[in-house]
Amino acid sequence: MSAFYWSSTSNANNTGNAWGVNFNNGNDNNNDKSSSYYVRAVREGKCPVLSFESIYKAYMDCRKGKRGTINAIQFDYDLINNLFELAMDIQKGTYRPSRSVCFVTHSPKLREVFAADFRDRIIHHLIVRKLEPIWERSFIFDSHASRTGKGIHLAVKRLQKFMLKATLNQKRKAYYLQLDIRSFFMSIDKNILFHLLEKKLCAIYQKKSNPQEADALLYLLWITIFHDCTQDYVFKGNEHVLKHIPPHKSLFKIPSNKGLPIGNLTSQFFANVYLNELDQFVKHQLKCKFYIRYVDDFILVSHDKDQLVAWKQSIEIFIKDHLALSLKEGHQLCRVSKGANFLGYIIRPGYMLVRNRVVNNCKRRLNELKKEISEEIICNSFSFQKILLLKDKITQLQQILSSYLGHFSHADSYHLCQSLFHQHGWLNYFFIFNQKEVKIIDRLHYKNTFRSFRGQVSFFQSRFPSCVSLFQVGRYYEIYNKQAVWMQKKSRLKLKENIRKTKVMVGFPMRWKNQFIEKILFSGVGVSVIEEDGPGPFIKERSISEIYIPLHIIQENQNV
Repeated sequence: MSAFYWSSTSNANNTGNAWGVNFNNGNDNNNDKSSSYYVRAVREGKCPVLSFESIYKAYMDCRKGKRGTINAIQFDYDLINNLFELAMDIQKGTYRPSRSVCFVTHSPKLREVFAADFRDRIIHHLIVRKLEPIWERSFIFDSHASRTGKGIHLAVKRLQKFMLKATLNQKRKAYYLQLDIRSFFMSIDKNILFHLLEKKLCAIYQKKSNPQEADALLYLLWITIFHDCTQDYVFKGNEHVLKHIPPHKSLFKIPSNKGLPIGNLTSQFFANVYLNELDQFVKHQLKCKFYIRYVDDFILVSHDKDQLVAWKQSIEIFIKDHLALSLKEGHQLCRVSKGANFLGYIIRPGYMLVRNRVVNNCKRRLNELKKEISEEIICNSFSFQKILLLKDKITQLQQILSSYLGHFSHADSYHLCQSLFHQHGWLNYFFIFNQKEVKIIDRLHYKNTFRSFRGQVSFFQSRFPSCVSLFQVGRYYEIYNKQAVWMQKKSRLKLKENIRKTKVMVGFPMRWKNQFIEKILFSGVGVSVIEEDGPGPFIKERSISEIYIPLHIIQENQNV
């Protein structure tokens, strides 16, 4: 830590007792009287970073997307007191991180993650809110990870643009050099990182004549960076999985002065600060015009292959001497026409494809969800598919599909999207695919309120024209319009006129449900069951609860 410390005596009023402050920055006020207590040093003037307003804003950022978690609910239960207590802990110098939650992710590979407590995440947001504007002015444009207005999609578009420029619009040969840092987060040297942060902050706040805020930030940075989360954690899941994580990938097996926990907001920001030294070296010392980085994965593009080889050697020396890092073995040095495998895409100067691993992951997740919401049933040597429309599972399915389609939309993926819905024809029972905009529309949800029962019937029948729709009305199921005429011919039900302003209807008691579903399925037609959800503004709310599809109908939908 930068040589500064806080000390005091046990006397709260400090009457007749000595105290000392030493920040090693020219402001020295020491007394030789012994002291055994450490408290936060206080200077005159306002310290915005410690204000309740700053902490409250950090809390508001922290709770986005987390309000339903147990830790967030517990913190909100006594919000004002918890925020004031946190502010006082910082001011007194008694703030210490709480217990973390450790777990292991399995996709795409085993990875050890430490999730900070909600209270500590507020501090992380406080730090990043204050430091991000300072470092944004220093970061290069083409550092794309964890930055507002950047991201994966801009990064791949910029790389494609670099390829076009390097090849003079595909008129000459050009090459790319793709490098990766070996075990990046576990190899970050905490002392080097803190020195980079301290050096910048001292220079900035010396000009502002506001050393108190710099001291407060450095105090929080020191506590956050040098906190050893492996000393106080609770493991979520099977702890034996930790044994399968390679030693150089685990905080439990590396020196205490190395490594940052994956999963914290500050770790993502600190990664950009740390590798900003590499960015500046490549851009200003090596004079590489076409360079792009996303976390620890970076690419250099040039028409000169030998130049790229020389740059690789210079980068290896620089990161070893200045950042205590090393490159992962097995770099990529290829012609750009062969395509760069970068951030889930295969990028070439003229077009871009989605990486096979991303497509396979998408199909795997769809198949996993299909097993949870549907089952194949064999009845009297006749098989059919029963699909349960569970709201939480349908929402999850929609989120997964929308996420992957969003990723696909940035590449040349017209045929990929077509084949996805062709191979997974069951998706058509949930969504309408908009090929032009590469997005899905929820087939089951009506965005407005139904004002009439006839409109409700019309909506559900139009959504599933290949199925007979059974509408729950009290203790009965009813079938309407042309479907009622068809059903009357297949059964002994009487065709009736009704008072609900549909043309004709047939109906039967709810206890006969399975009997009539079997009869319809044996005729080679699917069934959709629409059940009552409760009263609505004008009529009863209804939603589809089940769909029964003869397997040959699924095959037909796959061929559409």
